[in-house]
Amino acid sequence: MATEKNEKYIGFSDYLNLLIQIGKMGGTRRPISCTTRELGKIVGISQQSTSRKLTKMENYDLIVRNYTQRGNSIKITSKGMTLLESVFTDLWMILVSERGEIEEEIILRGKICTGMGEGAYYMSRKGYRNRFPTMVGFIPYPGTLNVQLLEETSFKNFERLQRSPASFIKEFMEDNRKFGRVFVWPTFILLGDNKIPSALIRPDRTHHNNQIELIAKENIKDTYNVKDGDIIEVVSR
Repeated sequence: MATEKNEKYIGFSDYLNLLIQIGKMGGTRRPISCTTRELGKIVGISQQSTSRKLTKMENYDLIVRNYTQRGNSIKITSKGMTLLESVFTDLWMILVSERGEIEEEIILRGKICTGMGEGAYYMSRKGYRNRFPTMVGFIPYPGTLNVQLLEETSFKNFERLQRSPASFIKEFMEDNRKFGRVFVWPTFILLGDNKIPSALIRPDRTHHNNQIELIAKENIKDTYNVKDGDIIEVVSR
């Protein structure tokens, strides 16, 4: 999820306008055809500058380019997509932070489910584990509680929560592996009369849209005798 220090998007700032324009033209899904003159005119630079930058973007593996009768066939690579995603994430954090704190509780309702076992692994990483106590007010149990959201209201509330300000743990290197950012929203888990301090965590890049991961001080399943399929509510705090 993370990138090496010398691969931060700041180092590629000269190429972002071209990369964004190629993406707007459909270059994230398929090769797009254009000339360097046409592309340069759109972003406001000369044909020579466009050609020079495209060559460097190829060298940096941000795009793949072939020459055709039309001029160029260009597609953004996975590395180029990662760069765009990093920029989007930073802009998203800046923009949502201007909207202020959540003015009312956000309630998510779902059923406990079994995850892929990744939570325990990632929670064992010092780069994550050492940051959580100051962010959420407790030392988390080394695992996550996975919850599948159940209804349209919860889906929409989850989208609202993700648009609200969040704390985040920066990317880091550990054991020669890259670990990416994780966003953190303080929450409570409601179980009967129990209001359990917790936090919803979400990796910078994730494949789950309607499933959330929660951390808490205890192993929720063992401590409160709940199991997969049980319904719980999660409330923002």
